[in-house]
Amino acid sequence: MTDSLMSRPTSARAQSETVGTVLLLGVFVIAAGAVGAALVSDVASDGDEIVVSADMTADRSDLDVSHLGGDAVSNSDLTVIIKAGENRTRIAFAPPSGEFAPGDRRTFSDALVANASNDLLLVHQPSGTVLERASLAPEPAPTVETGVIEGTVVGADPITSAASGATFGLRRSVTPVTGATVTAEEAGRVAEATTTADGAYQFEALKPGEYEVTVMAVGFISVTRPVTVEANKTVTENFELDPLAPAEFAVTIDDVDTRVDAGEPVVVNATVENIGDEGGTQTIDLSAAGAVVDEETITLAGGESRQISLAWQTLPTDVGEVELAAASETDTATTTVRVLDAETDAVAYLDRDGDGSADETFTAAEMAFLNDLNGRFVVFDDARVAGSVAVDADRIAVEEDVTLSATAIELVGEDGVSLGEGSTLDTSSEWLFGSSTGDVTVRSDGRIDARGVSVTTAARALFGASAGDIDISAEGDVDVIQGAFDATGQALFGSGDGTIRIASDGGTVTATGAAFDPDPTIESAGE
Repeated sequence: MTDSLMSRPTSARAQSETVGTVLLLGVFVIAAGAVGAALVSDVASDGDEIVVSADMTADRSDLDVSHLGGDAVSNSDLTVIIKAGENRTRIAFAPPSGEFAPGDRRTFSDALVANASNDLLLVHQPSGTVLERASLAPEPAPTVETGVIEGTVVGADPITSAASGATFGLRRSVTPVTGATVTAEEAGRVAEATTTADGAYQFEALKPGEYEVTVMAVGFISVTRPVTVEANKTVTENFELDPLAPAEFAVTIDDVDTRVDAGEPVVVNATVENIGDEGGTQTIDLSAAGAVVDEETITLAGGESRQISLAWQTLPTDVGEVELAAASETDTATTTVRVLDAETDAVAYLDRDGDGSADETFTAAEMAFLNDLNGRFVVFDDARVAGSVAVDADRIAVEEDVTLSATAIELVGEDGVSLGEGSTLDTSSEWLFGSSTGDVTVRSDGRIDARGVSVTTAARALFGASAGDIDISAEGDVDVIQGAFDATGQALFGSGDGTIRIASDGGTVTATGAAFDPDPTIESAGE
């Protein structure tokens, strides 16, 4: 490389007594250099104000301009003129704004014509000064070997039946998919194409490597496949897309109280799942004996599910077995509910021989008149008794989630008492004046299991509230873990709490996690 240097004019002054001579000497030192394929000619300036030493070189088709020394020049004042054959190109230094100063380097991508002589001028526009000349013949970039991926995209129609003579089969027809988006991704770079009217697509000039080719089209399931591209080869990859399955809402009934007193609501908990591919909106109806009694409209994406609750308010005229149906537009789930008449329908039974079956059944009304029974007495359904309940049997059980309500409750099981988890014994009351509740007594010579039970004798009134007592006692162990016991009386004027006693004469009382109000008396022989 030969540097080109333009120096500033200098002056020398000599004085004598008789002669004063002023000599102005202007000196231009011009050098030309070549780098690589660069041929640099002499630099000439049309003025003496700008001093710049510059170098122009080729990096294949890119042009590099370096400021080697001299003045800093505003970018907006500089232009590169390139002449290659009959083509003439002007490239401005600005933008960016700022200056081209010593040590700076500017690169202009693809500014040069490969395999041709490019004559260049670096010009200071305001003065017309040519700051640098060069002739460059850049070499072309090496040829990169590439490959091609091409193919067609067709869409399958829903399967239809076809009959021919004595044969019967299924026929699946396909048609080209127009406007499908096809992408080919490799190492974070993505090429994209759109299928033509005949479903064709093509990717050219792909570097050899492993690609993920994905096809997406409206109304069809997207497909992705790995494709290997080799140099100078064409890979044909055809796609057949399956149509998106339309929204289909499947309904499953998860939970329902299959026995309910007339006049009480029935709540149906159900799960609705869209087993199709496309999203949709449907109304889920709850029907009782064929008549719609409740509904809910929901929107689900493909594969999404949701739980809903629908309710039916029963009437006294609904006594008997009633079919409930939870239905979407595409599916129906059914169950049967028995609507009970409190006066005539059984809520408890007596198993005399211990085989687990009912030998005698009792309605809620009949429970007010029971006393001594031989066998196992079971309350299997909610019972609201208009009076007190006093039952003495060999064994007594209240099943899970069953509520027994009465003015007073006494359950005596000689060999044991079992109160199912979630069951309730309730003598509570609310009145404006004078609320007084009966006691709840549970006794056994054996064991009492009352885990998770709720027992309440709570009294509420504006004036005068007196709560009954709660007494759970046995000869054996007593388990009231996670139970809830309320014997409080609340009134603005005149209230009294009942007492709570949990006792085991010969065993242990376990009351972990149980809640008591007021505080109980716990008597345990095992402690």
